[in-house]
Amino acid sequence: MSLRTIILLGLFVLLSCRDESDRFQPVLYFPVESGHSWTFNGEIYRMDIVAMSEGVGDQIVTFAYYDSLATLLWQEKYSLLRSQIYLNSFEPAIRVLPSIYFEPPLPFAPISAKVGQKMSLKSIETQTDTLVHTTEIKVEYVIEAIEDVRVPAGTFPNCIKMKINFLYPPTPYRPFFIGEQYWWFAPHVGPVKYDLPSARGELVSMNVSPAHPLLLE
Repeated sequence: MSLRTIILLGLFVLLSCRDESDRFQPVLYFPVESGHSWTFNGEIYRMDIVAMSEGVGDQIVTFAYYDSLATLLWQEKYSLLRSQIYLNSFEPAIRVLPSIYFEPPLPFAPISAKVGQKMSLKSIETQTDTLVHTTEIKVEYVIEAIEDVRVPAGTFPNCIKMKINFLYPPTPYRPFFIGEQYWWFAPHVGPVKYDLPSARGELVSMNVSPAHPLLLE
């Protein structure tokens, strides 16, 4: 088993200490299959899953993000391990932005269905453009609410509202992910709303098949 897989398994233990029979399944709130897509009315107009491949002990999922003119903005690679999705990297389509990598990868789907649940993780972020910058960051997760969300695509009950807060030490380069992100995830649908430091949007339509419990050993 690779060191990277061991790290991901350790993160998974932090996310769930229950029996296998009743533990929380993040993919029920973010169904991940090739071809799934979500369209919003904000700056991030569309999210598509464009590829899935086998990694070492996990699956690698590639998301593509587009604006309203169908112009590719960036791609992100995720690891899917034991029903949680972990952000590995950010690859911009425009070269004025840096490529960014996280080690260990960072959870992206909901960490819990319990209001008030918190988690704090450290990760090494590496930015690569003309130079390479590496720094240790802290990422905080909070489940703020379980609520019904009304968006153009409809009304979705029992959505998990999760806050993700990226904290950076003093650094000579410009942090890219700094600040608070809010994501709302609907059961069997995925993200239905987002509120980021530089973008907001609500779900307009989606192409998603129902999620099922998924355990990837």
